[in-house]
Amino acid sequence: MAEPEEAPEEIETDPILGDALEQTGLGAPRMARDIAPTPPVAPAPAITADTVWLVGASGGVGVSTLARLAGESVIDGGLHEPVWQAPVYVVAATHPAGLEAAAELARANARGDVSYDIRALLLVHDRPKLSRATVQLAKQVSGVYPRTMTIPFIPAWREPGTPEIPKSVRVQLVMAALAPKRKKKS
Repeated sequence: MAEPEEAPEEIETDPILGDALEQTGLGAPRMARDIAPTPPVAPAPAITADTVWLVGASGGVGVSTLARLAGESVIDGGLHEPVWQAPVYVVAATHPAGLEAAAELARANARGDVSYDIRALLLVHDRPKLSRATVQLAKQVSGVYPRTMTIPFIPAWREPGTPEIPKSVRVQLVMAALAPKRKKKS
């Protein structure tokens, strides 16, 4: 005799989908076109002696936000690949996948598999309070970089709108290290 099927558990309420598991609607190509027009191709950046590139160890770590806030001499490595032996700051989130990606990039650098000059690791906190295990792993990974700086968790950078540099002394000092002669991008 077959066992009776258990009733499915009630799904947790999601702020976007409510009690539904998924939403169907417009086809993805049309929806993408309707929501956000194709952005213009970014013009080639002006490269000077002060130019540095930010390269994300993994996606979604805030490279574009940091580059936009830091000024014209800081280039988003996801939009414009670093030139040969360019000075690069690796940007990584403080979650395990981000830290492992930063460690792998350091290993690739040690093997000579990257064409740029890694100057520093910039750790972006992915939450307000890091666990001991995360802090320990972050310290271990940062030990293989010539220099490490951190950006605290900044909730406003995860919301729609134009991000601003907070009054945090740490953030101000990191931005000054990235672009000592910061000129705001237009």
